[in-house]
Amino acid sequence: MKNKRREFLTNVCPTVALAFVGVTMLEACSSGGEDTIDPGNGGGNNNTNGYTVSGNTVVIDLNHSAFSTLNSNGWMNFTAQKMLLLKIDSSTYRAFTNSCPHQGVRTNWTYNSSQDKFKCGQHNNSYPTDCTTSGTAGGALKCFTTSYSGGKLTVTAS
Repeated sequence: MKNKRREFLTNVCPTVALAFVGVTMLEACSSGGEDTIDPGNGGGNNNTNGYTVSGNTVVIDLNHSAFSTLNSNGWMNFTAQKMLLLKIDSSTYRAFTNSCPHQGVRTNWTYNSSQDKFKCGQHNNSYPTDCTTSGTAGGALKCFTTSYSGGKLTVTAS
């Protein structure tokens, strides 16, 4: 009986321990979401979330409460459409992919207005917002075309 118990514990315990540790490791490796704002999925022509999507074009109602962070902080991570939005002035905006050029992290961004750079908190790499200058790792942030009219920001991804 002792041998069967020992054999059982020898075979089962490592698997159970790995299962517990594996779940913890997966959680520890998640990309986080502290700087994330997700105003929903846009719902096509349904504008209840503050934006609509048609093909590769997103039209954002900047007066909608879901985008108040963009107005108050001057930027936001618009995770539902995988983009960073930056307010330059009252009628000028820039939009970028929120995929870090270094390793593709999407949810761990901050913006340093004095340096005019986005910083990916995963590895602390910084990226200028001029759409051409490479960051500290992995190239430049990909920019999207933007236009503003009547409280609506139109972003076209290429």
